[in-house]
Amino acid sequence: MIKIAKSLAGLCACFWLAHPALAWDAEGHMVVAQIAYNHLDAAVKAKCDALIAVPVYHSTSANSNFVTAAVWADDIKSFTSAYSDSHYIDIPISLDGFPTNSVVNDPSNVVVAIRSSITTLQDPTQSLSNQAVALRFLLHFCGDITQPLHCSTGVTTNLPAGDAGGNSFNITGTWNNLHSLWDSGGGYLTDSVARPFTTPSQAIIVNKAAAVEAAYPYSASVGSIPDPATWSTDSWQLAMSVAYVGITNGTSPTASYLATAQNTTVQRMAIGGQRLAKLLSTIYVTNAPPLISATATNNNFALSWATVTGRIYRVQWKQDLTNAAWTDLTDISVSNTSAIFTDPVLQPQRFYHLIVVN
Repeated sequence: MIKIAKSLAGLCACFWLAHPALAWDAEGHMVVAQIAYNHLDAAVKAKCDALIAVPVYHSTSANSNFVTAAVWADDIKSFTSAYSDSHYIDIPISLDGFPTNSVVNDPSNVVVAIRSSITTLQDPTQSLSNQAVALRFLLHFCGDITQPLHCSTGVTTNLPAGDAGGNSFNITGTWNNLHSLWDSGGGYLTDSVARPFTTPSQAIIVNKAAAVEAAYPYSASVGSIPDPATWSTDSWQLAMSVAYVGITNGTSPTASYLATAQNTTVQRMAIGGQRLAKLLSTIYVTNAPPLISATATNNNFALSWATVTGRIYRVQWKQDLTNAAWTDLTDISVSNTSAIFTDPVLQPQRFYHLIVVN
């Protein structure tokens, strides 16, 4: 008996919407968004572009496309502080052995904000305006959560409640605190990028995104939505092992420290852009691939389905539906509007599972 189960990769996710926070400044956020946009297929781009075109609170020509909209969440800080806590999460790091139990666990933070944005975008009953706001927040917060000092706070005897992600970690030279150093990528993100885009300013973002991707190429993976708490932990570990290492309060950063900050920024922007692309691709693959036909003849099984050009599909199988795990058979990249998969019938019963990989 040949049986077919068709579905998407499981979607399971959920918005944590006060210290000053402008992760990577505008340039870094736009680079992250550009990397993501580079890897969205035409259908997902169209969905995102349509939502970005929806007027929302203080949206302007300066944040009117996918890439510049990644800065909107910072732009609105001039008009409201309602979402300030959503840009970061204070996970404590003891810098001198002082206990970290004085750090307040704020229930409004970037992890919850991302979860909430995803939930809104997955809910077809939400208004276009709500979805448009959620998308703009998601574009920004996926950048924030990959900046190490947006997921940490340094605790010392003199700062038992933490240094607000390095905002109270004073340094000398180009930057007056550690947070602002990391917002500028240690000097990697210092270009003046005009918004709305001019041809030269857009070229700055496109070229910087290309340079980041050359160092850290994109690789497709099964579309699933992880808990963004794992992303914050990832950044916190980098803050502990990199951002707070090799620098002392009240001193000027060394050339070696700045080089490390720049290299880490490149890596983190690549990760942020790739995560955002995979996340949006997963959210907007809202329907199972539509089957055209499924037949078993001459000891061969054939499965055909309608496709979206540029997407990758994965065929899996298992012999017993009570077994939770599926076994991968093959990935199929498509350049047409349909695809076909064939498999010899070697067992009396086999279930097939078709998912969208990217």
